[in-house]
Amino acid sequence: MTKRTPNETLQRLFARPWVLVAWLVTAAAFAWLYRPSIGHLLETWWTQEDYGHGFVVPIFSVVLLWLRRDMIASPTRGGSWWGLPVLALWPSILFVSAYFNYGSLPEYSMLVFFTGVAIFVGGWRALNWAWPSIVFLLFMIPLPGALQGAFSLWLQGIATRVSVFAIQTVGIAAVAQGHVIELGDSSKLDAETACSGLRMMMLFFAMCVGATFVVRKPLWEKLVLIASAIPIAIIANVSRIVMVALLCHFSPTCPDWLVALLGVTHPQQAYDKLVGVFLMMPIGLLLLWAEMTLLSKLLLAPLPERPLMMGKMSNKS
Repeated sequence: MTKRTPNETLQRLFARPWVLVAWLVTAAAFAWLYRPSIGHLLETWWTQEDYGHGFVVPIFSVVLLWLRRDMIASPTRGGSWWGLPVLALWPSILFVSAYFNYGSLPEYSMLVFFTGVAIFVGGWRALNWAWPSIVFLLFMIPLPGALQGAFSLWLQGIATRVSVFAIQTVGIAAVAQGHVIELGDSSKLDAETACSGLRMMMLFFAMCVGATFVVRKPLWEKLVLIASAIPIAIIANVSRIVMVALLCHFSPTCPDWLVALLGVTHPQQAYDKLVGVFLMMPIGLLLLWAEMTLLSKLLLAPLPERPLMMGKMSNKS
């Protein structure tokens, strides 16, 4: 059997007109069936800052497919009938979600559909190629309400305590009252909006998981990279809160043009939005880069062993 290149394998999927028509019909049927879920996702990404990264997730999933295209260069073979049981599970999930009115279940069923199509069309080799992209689509789906609330409260508590300690360290009086930080000049930081960090945690989880799919590293390094998403998000969020506290303490009045430009009504909101846009992401990316650099320096790859030259051996003998 001749081995195809990745591009030839991809072209085979769309080479014949009837195959292209079949793909277009499948895509149109998928879009029509999931139009409420797609509309809900788009609205969530647009209105909730915690999930604004959802617009980028499908794009990165497609990029992952392209970056891993070498994995589908294989001898001629078709799909697998094992994709049919997976596709049979897919409408069952839709029925359960409609019957019990479970919010996010239709969005999760998309992943089951993509898995079944991959197995049915290209077999297990196609699933091995596409599974990172399918798994990464999880980051476009909002967390269930209970889980989101629990994460937010947990992150608020950690960020509030660490931020109060950091603010006191720089010489500014600060006291935590619940999730509100009171400064020495009687100004307050509303931790309900500034201290959650859920947006950064979700974003850095997506970034760390995406990085593990791209880089060629040992499994333990990838697991460490994924686990570091939470401390990176907390450090970035604490840096944001401390910077906002410093700005509120040393410059309690914010320029009117900046308040109007950012569309807020309070100087603290202006500082929080400004710092959140220009500080948190660079800090998180810098920490992620520093971690990857440190991990690459901890263990060195063993050097290849040199064969012992027969000439030297004979001379020594």
